Amino acid sequence: MGRQNCAAAIKQGRERENAPSKKNLFATIGIIFFMIIIGCVELSHAGSDDFSSTSMQRRLAMEQAARDNPFLLLPHRPNYILPLAFAFDPNEEPFGLEAGDGDKMEMTFQVSLKLLISEDFLGGGGVLYGAYTNRSWWQVFNSERSRPFRETNHEPELFLLYDLDFDVFGFKATNVAIGASHQSNGQGGTLSRSWNRIYGQMIFEKGNLVLSLKPWYRIPETDKDAPDDPTGDDNPDITHYMGSGQVGLLYRTKKHSFTMMARNNLHKDKNRGAVELGWTYPMSSTMKGYVQVFDGYGESLIDYDHRITRIGVGMLLADWL
Repeated sequence: MGRQNCAAAIKQGRERENAPSKKNLFATIGIIFFMIIIGCVELSHAGSDDFSSTSMQRRLAMEQAARDNPFLLLPHRPNYILPLAFAFDPNEEPFGLEAGDGDKMEMTFQVSLKLLISEDFLGGGGVLYGAYTNRSWWQVFNSERSRPFRETNHEPELFLLYDLDFDVFGFKATNVAIGASHQSNGQGGTLSRSWNRIYGQMIFEKGNLVLSLKPWYRIPETDKDAPDDPTGDDNPDITHYMGSGQVGLLYRTKKHSFTMMARNNLHKDKNRGAVELGWTYPMSSTMKGYVQVFDGYGESLIDYDHRITRIGVGMLLADWL
């Protein structure tokens, strides 16, 4: 009973609706509308690239060519830095800050790498990878609080990647991955957040469009005896906000790419989810600009149950494909 009461108290303490204000809603709609207009203008001039192979095939071919180097780490998810990332409604409650103590403007960046472990794992034809993704939110402009890192999320993964070759509703299925991941913010006490998942991911392509479906299952954990118990579940209600999977879209033109990530808990009551939009554009022959818009729950683990609306501008160092 003690564990159940403690878990219920933690859940009740974190539960909140965080209904977005009209100001935030209008800002998000304006940003999305602006990106759609830019995308439509670009698409009207770009035409369609005539590729004889899929984007995933070209990506894997480049990785295959690099596999002979045992010291080479390959990009996994997008690698980027957003020096200007503005949150309309930052979450200051977990840190005990008064409203306004934390800066709405901060720097965010993501570093994501993978390493080939086995090209034909156990003779089954699958390629085994180990991967690590680090995403950080840095209060670099907050000199009054010594410019702290507000949050850092670590996610090591282990996954098997298989090639596919069949058509579904006009899309070509190219790959399927099966893996396990642990995600944590590396904190202790009441600031600790973490969860473990088993996931599957399928990639479909049609011309310049890439579709990703990624369902997951959260591995259950025991309840905490107390809020600062290091052995119990840090966030028993995380799937109420993060759901059980996500959908990704990538559309590429000759110079630009547009991405979307969407997830939802699929609950009629207390429906929650998130949408992230991205736009990549050329800045020079070696550098790509990147605009990212996020609205919803789970941008970071410390904010998993707080609705965030953020727009960031910066540079993309390595794309999905």
